Amino acid sequence: MFFARFGYWSLPCLFFVFFLFWGVFYLILAKSDAIIEKTKNSKLFFLFNLILSIIFSSAMFAGVDNLLSFNSFYLNFLIFIAVILVCLLILKRGAKILNKVNLVFVPIMIILFLLLLSSKSSFTLPLYESEISGWSFFYSIMYVALNTSNGCVMIASLGQGLTNRQKARVSFISALVLMLILMFVNIILLQHPMALSLEMPLLMLFDGCQGLAMKIIIAVGCSTTLFSLIYTSSFLVRGLCNNEFLNFVISIILPSLLSLLGFGFIVTYLYPMASIMGIFVLFDLIFLKNSDKKIKLKPRKGL
Repeated sequence: MFFARFGYWSLPCLFFVFFLFWGVFYLILAKSDAIIEKTKNSKLFFLFNLILSIIFSSAMFAGVDNLLSFNSFYLNFLIFIAVILVCLLILKRGAKILNKVNLVFVPIMIILFLLLLSSKSSFTLPLYESEISGWSFFYSIMYVALNTSNGCVMIASLGQGLTNRQKARVSFISALVLMLILMFVNIILLQHPMALSLEMPLLMLFDGCQGLAMKIIIAVGCSTTLFSLIYTSSFLVRGLCNNEFLNFVISIILPSLLSLLGFGFIVTYLYPMASIMGIFVLFDLIFLKNSDKKIKLKPRKGL
């Protein structure tokens, strides 16, 4: 969605994005112990990561609200309560429950997502040509910074315990899968440029049962991303203090209130700020020396 606005120049640009993701993923995994340690010892690093997590959490709250919004107030309220309860479960159980959910839902949702998109592909439709294509490589760096810095702590925690060979494989495969999905989505949107002006352009391409299925798939994607960000925020706050109520307010209540600004507002105004902060976070990681200490994430106590 992000790259299609740059026209057909976005296609070679996505190969550049692949190498950026590959390098950044490996950098984070290779320095996982040092990153976890730094979140506990560096106030600035802690603050940047916490702000990034809150901004992205608020966007995901707003995205879920947009996608699962119905005419019934009571139904909308029940959905909101259900999302909050799952967020509380993440606070209580930590990464264990989150990993299980992701292992089940994410592969299924990706397959269904690609199957739906394939119904809109065509070899006869021309590709969109953009007047701002020259900026594509610059915004590629911003995009990678935006989407890796906010998950830096989560990725680092997953990298603990992996061998160097496993870290290299995981970073390569993750970057490759992301690039292929982005490439497929990008080509579909280049063939349907009228959708690019919308907050969620893919929804315009479908109606009826297919439209409902796409809404559910994107909502599940937003939800799993939200839960990962809640885990990141809660881990960061616990590094500062053990007050579980404060953790609940910062990790869940604050982003849900911020989401009232709307998905479009957050993406338009807060994401650029988050991109710049993300570049500083990733630049800092380049010079971060790996620690000899092995800091494991401890099981979290519930509320």
